Amino acid sequence: MKKIILYIIPILAISLVACEPEEIPFRPQADVFMITKTIENNNQIDTLYGFALHVFANKPMTNVSVSPDNATDVAYSLEAIEGNPYNYYYQTEDNNFTQQLPTIGRYDFDILAETGESESMSDNLSDDFIYPTDTINYEYDTEKKQHVLSWNKIDDASYIIIKLYDTDDELVFNSPNSIDGKKTSYTLSTSSGWLNSRIPETGDQFILELDAYSFEAGQEGVNLQAKSISKDTIVWTE
Repeated sequence: MKKIILYIIPILAISLVACEPEEIPFRPQADVFMITKTIENNNQIDTLYGFALHVFANKPMTNVSVSPDNATDVAYSLEAIEGNPYNYYYQTEDNNFTQQLPTIGRYDFDILAETGESESMSDNLSDDFIYPTDTINYEYDTEKKQHVLSWNKIDDASYIIIKLYDTDDELVFNSPNSIDGKKTSYTLSTSSGWLNSRIPETGDQFILELDAYSFEAGQEGVNLQAKSISKDTIVWTE
């Protein structure tokens, strides 16, 4: 599973763990949200749909499974993000995105903690989504000596995360902070955001991924409504 970066919700999960004593009850939070991305197909741009399931809690978990309401023959098994037992996630595999919307409606979560405590809860997936940006540009500003990304505004985006993958599909850069969803540019720093002490060099090729997120109405900072994925290839210039 690719490294998943969700800034807002894991921070809340960490605060739950840090601020509560051992004897507190198990308190998971569950979220389901729509994902969109675009592909070129016969010189046309098609929008594809998937979805994500996310659970975080104040205690380590051992199992999380989810089913759409009344779908007894469908179940999704979530995995710990980077081995973190407080944070479980599932996302539609890249080759399983389709032009059809995923099942809309209630998703039922069954969550088991290491302590043996269990919790059942639900969240609703609506058909609201955000479109990926249709343009991403990368250039090196020789005067300011800055690597600058720019894109067309993503309507209804709450925040944005920038990621770079190398040619082996390994995540090598992640924007250190979330970016305001209203912004349309970002300066890539050579000193922060790079993983495993990676130093980019002229001619290096990267897959740029721009992920935009929107919150559910009235749930800012807690529940996500949608995510869009935009990708492009860039060659590092100096």
